[in-house]
Amino acid sequence: MLWWDTRKLEEPIDSLMLATDVKGGGGMTLGGSSLEYNIEAGPTKFLVGTEQGIVMSLNMRNKKTNNGITVFDNGPGKHMGPIFSIQRNPTHSKYFMTVGDWTARIWTEDLKTPIITTKYHKSYLTGGCWSPTRAGVFYVTRSDGVMDIWDISHTQNEVAYSHKVSDAALSSISIDGTTQGGGKLVAVGDANGTVSMLEVCDSLAVPQLNEKSAVNAMLERETKRERIFEVREREVKRAKAQEEERKRREEKEAEGESNDKDAEAMRQLEEEFFRLTKDDVVSN
Repeated sequence: MLWWDTRKLEEPIDSLMLATDVKGGGGMTLGGSSLEYNIEAGPTKFLVGTEQGIVMSLNMRNKKTNNGITVFDNGPGKHMGPIFSIQRNPTHSKYFMTVGDWTARIWTEDLKTPIITTKYHKSYLTGGCWSPTRAGVFYVTRSDGVMDIWDISHTQNEVAYSHKVSDAALSSISIDGTTQGGGKLVAVGDANGTVSMLEVCDSLAVPQLNEKSAVNAMLERETKRERIFEVREREVKRAKAQEEERKRREEKEAEGESNDKDAEAMRQLEEEFFRLTKDDVVSN
């Protein structure tokens, strides 16, 4: 990751290696594919989506101590391909969305695993963004030229609206959040270099009554649920480790008892041998 100053474009003013284990000096080096910076979340915080499908959080305040990089789930929770879009929720900045493979996923800074994962779309996803006016609405673009709109304040299981924009693969999307645009004007780019300007209906752009608080409560609920799952998973792993340790201990004890029996049998054989040898010497 490189930082540039527009007053000095000959070379970057700072850089940071995107590695999964910066503190230890090892780990895997990742390639960045998307970037998010929102000053409301903190002037030193950055979110990076990588080509390997792993999310990274950077805090430059801790860069000197090598603790500035947080790596999110690199197991089942990660994307199975590059992350093409990563963006914080414009209303609740600690939550953010990533778009990659066939899914969009919503994360929180408090957990390493996603709290919401959409169903798998029919085509590969190529980008996405939040609605700047509605806290629970986000858009994703697909490789088959379709744009999907999700409204998680209404349902998390089905797309709220789909629209065929182009015969070519869609590649980018942006929404006008200014007072003039009001969250209605959507610009979509495709692989042929064409930009399509769309206007969505009021229900997808105008904030609903108490929507911000309702979406925040819903995201908090999903966070608590995922935290419970994490605690349960740790308990299962701990119980499994304890069971394996118990079995190893029992095997060692059984092996020790077997060795003791063998040693006792050998001792008895030796005693019998020496007794017979002694009897032969006495008789001779």
